[in-house]
Amino acid sequence: MSTPDTLELMYVKAKSGDERSVDEFFHEVLELISLVQGINISHLVDKVFWFKTNAHISRKGFAYAMLTKGFVDSFFSRHGSSIEFSTEASTIFSELGYADGVSICSLIIGTNYRGFGNTDLAIQYITAAFIQLHETDNNLHFTVASGSQLAELYMETGNYPASLALCKELLPLVHTPANKKKMFDARLLNTTGNVYAKLGDYERALEYLHHALEQSEELNQLPVTARVLTDIGGFHQSLRNYDLAIQYNEQALAIREQLNLRNPMITNVLNIANIYALQNKTGNAIEMLKAGAAIAEELMVKPRMLQILKKLSGLYEETGDLLTSLAYYKRYHTILEEQNNELQAQKMKNIKLVVEAEQAVKQNEIIKAQKEEIEREKKRSDALLLNILPAEVAEELKNNDTAEARYFSDVTVLFTDFVDFTTTAERLTPKELVSELHACFKAFDDIMGAYDIEKIKTIGDAYMAVCGLPAENPDHAQNVVRAAIEILEFMRHRKELLGDMTFDIRIGINSGSVVAGIVGVKKFAYDIWGDTVNTAARMEQSSDAGRINISETTHELVKDQFAFEYRGEILAKGKGMLKMYYLSI
Repeated sequence: MSTPDTLELMYVKAKSGDERSVDEFFHEVLELISLVQGINISHLVDKVFWFKTNAHISRKGFAYAMLTKGFVDSFFSRHGSSIEFSTEASTIFSELGYADGVSICSLIIGTNYRGFGNTDLAIQYITAAFIQLHETDNNLHFTVASGSQLAELYMETGNYPASLALCKELLPLVHTPANKKKMFDARLLNTTGNVYAKLGDYERALEYLHHALEQSEELNQLPVTARVLTDIGGFHQSLRNYDLAIQYNEQALAIREQLNLRNPMITNVLNIANIYALQNKTGNAIEMLKAGAAIAEELMVKPRMLQILKKLSGLYEETGDLLTSLAYYKRYHTILEEQNNELQAQKMKNIKLVVEAEQAVKQNEIIKAQKEEIEREKKRSDALLLNILPAEVAEELKNNDTAEARYFSDVTVLFTDFVDFTTTAERLTPKELVSELHACFKAFDDIMGAYDIEKIKTIGDAYMAVCGLPAENPDHAQNVVRAAIEILEFMRHRKELLGDMTFDIRIGINSGSVVAGIVGVKKFAYDIWGDTVNTAARMEQSSDAGRINISETTHELVKDQFAFEYRGEILAKGKGMLKMYYLSI
């Protein structure tokens, strides 16, 4: 285990909000709490509370703080609050995608349902925790803890074969190198011993119980040691080894007195008194019972008081002291009535707590589903936005609600247009026409993506794209020429397959500077402006079917990479005489 200095260093690092540091600190905290069963953890309270009040630093740390509170409350049977804190932690861990955190919360919730006496829900939650934790074994001690609890539940419901099978599945984990901390090994070994005792295999039972004792003593897990000693005492009592049974119970009692675990102390007092009674040592039994009664009276633990008072009444009756016997019986009867009334009230309260806890779980599931739906819608919205805008522009728009127009000095613009579009369209039904346009433009989109070219828009049967924005690209001209070649090859191949049911295409390319930005408010679009765009359009209009016509500016950029046919100076509408080149392919 960590030293105080090491823990303090972990705490300081975790307060930075670094996720790995938060994980390391709280793993250590949970292990410390597991080791001492929630006792003497005052030195951790302030540290954990810091994360509870500073959720803005680390949401995961806040979830761990809730988990820690729920974990401690479970040790002290504060079942309602433990479920509440653990459920809140589980919701956050789920949002963060931390499956093991969710599983540890499920383990704690199941432990509390076990405390409520709801075995079905306990098994449901602890099974879910065990399956996830065992899948990764990243938190091995909690894998063992959940498996041990599940085995105990099987044993309590009389399913000894299932309990033993689970113990056997878990026992190899005790010896794996990854199980360095061995936090819950003693509990697993103890459970295994108890199952063997139930099955009548006393030799193996005692072997595992003593192994559990050695393990708990080695780690100085005093509460666990007391529990194991008590169970060993019970084992010897069942075999009528009364002296040994008393010896183990006295050792457990001494530990519990040292830790001031007064409620568990009554168990050992009762066990010793019962053994004295079986040995016909009535005086000794009465003396022990009176000591237990004093503790139970102080703690107002009525079930224990009833056990003690009934036993005292019977023992005094055996000695012939009927007046004292009657006095204890009357006291027993009074407390029994009080307990029945309290149990009825507590039962209603527990039902309410269970219902509230279940409602909280369901509500968290609803919230989780709603958040998942919102996230799905956000992804759809983002995907739609990326279909309209370049990624950088879309991100700027999301972050700032606007995107500034920008000047780009070196880009290449491509225009395509279908030749005799009207004539071809007359041969197609409206459905066929739209389908063919979609097939062609989808292919063009794929080609643009392969060459880092941004599609700008389609205008009827015309297609416009640009390379070199919003991110600069020194190969903008070469990329556009290569893309144009692929478009031409695609349309030639399609013409061979479909004949007059598709289109001939002409392409124009020009390079230079443009201004790019978003136009519109409700139905916004990303567009480019400038003389470079106008000249590119003229290149396309001056081209012929099946040809790629480029400007002098683009030719200068790519003349060493491709072969061209100089067309001379050609009149372009609104531009005058312009030098043009056909790409030779």
